[in-house]
Amino acid sequence: MSWMEPKTDWTGDERFDAPNYNRIKNNLLFLHKMAEMLYHPFGIGEMGPDKDYSSFYYADEINMLSDNLEQIHSQIYPVAIGEKTIYVQNQAFIGYEDLNRIEAATLRIYTLLKEQKENKPRLSFRLGNRKCPVAD
Repeated sequence: MSWMEPKTDWTGDERFDAPNYNRIKNNLLFLHKMAEMLYHPFGIGEMGPDKDYSSFYYADEINMLSDNLEQIHSQIYPVAIGEKTIYVQNQAFIGYEDLNRIEAATLRIYTLLKEQKENKPRLSFRLGNRKCPVAD
């Protein structure tokens, strides 16, 4: 799993499809793994397998993306991620404003975690690298 550059310039004319869903989902999984490495282990909700073009999108799946973003955010140094929208079945589907919010938030968190990883203090020497002589 690798980081994929988020799309942060959604407009009302664009269609949300499987590659977009998969990018957001997999970026959240990447951020979760990165945050656990830098902070401490914590859980996020199950987001299921990747979607394909014949897949349907459900309100609880979109809500899970937002819930997991909130969970990751709550475990790290806080950055602005905006106001979470809750979706309900047979109501309005995720819009470009919320897609921009989610993807921009993942990018902010990624940038923060990447900088923290790069600037993590390290010892300039190895401990226990020397062999002790065996006493006869």
